[in-house]
Amino acid sequence: MMCRDFLYKVGVFLVLVLFVGGCAGQGKSLDEMDAGEIYYRGVKAYHNLNYELAESSFKRLMEEFPLSPYALDAELMLADTYYRVERYEDASSYYTNFVTLHPSHPKAPYALFQKGMSHFKDVLSVDRDQTATRKALFAFEDLVRYYPESPYAEKAKELIRFLRRRLAEREFYVGRFYFKGKNYKGALYRFREILEHYPDVGLTDKTLYYIGESYTRLGEKNLAEEVFSTLIKEFPDSPFAESAKGRLEGS
Repeated sequence: MMCRDFLYKVGVFLVLVLFVGGCAGQGKSLDEMDAGEIYYRGVKAYHNLNYELAESSFKRLMEEFPLSPYALDAELMLADTYYRVERYEDASSYYTNFVTLHPSHPKAPYALFQKGMSHFKDVLSVDRDQTATRKALFAFEDLVRYYPESPYAEKAKELIRFLRRRLAEREFYVGRFYFKGKNYKGALYRFREILEHYPDVGLTDKTLYYIGESYTRLGEKNLAEEVFSTLIKEFPDSPFAESAKGRLEGS
């Protein structure tokens, strides 16, 4: 996604050049290889889509040579390997560890973006649990907050808008469920959450309408009229404004 391959993976390809087309470590057993050779072995396996070998190589490097300059890159490559094979929880764990321990590292913004993407891959429809949605949102918000100048910030902002709307849609889904079940107080609570926390995602007009409808069914005529009037004033072109006018005219 975006320009990740240029900004991050270019460093990986430099390793390929340094090892002259794959000769490093050739003919050696894993126990005979140094940190650089093991790292190259993992990188080559990764780009050959041999993710099992890539995983074992990067893990071996991190365990046997934790102080090697290759260890940090191996940790990030291991996270990328898990991401590639859709082991998103494992990928997120390694990305999180990398950012937590090395927040000033040049690749920290990439790791944080990938952490968000790992959760994003598990985002479910509005009728399902939204834990992954919230985790992805938090990661992208942290990226924008702490690395606003990174090349990943703009994409993160785009994803934040999507995720915030998804969470608002979830609140509306639950609110409608309560409304249909005649639990109007429960519906009001959910609809108010949208107005308070997600006023900028494009759901305000229909949320106001259902707040007005909930008040009507609770016998709160004055509150209902106030809400319908606000809807008509603030969103005159909304199809819900026409329905609100009908409610006021019939009251």
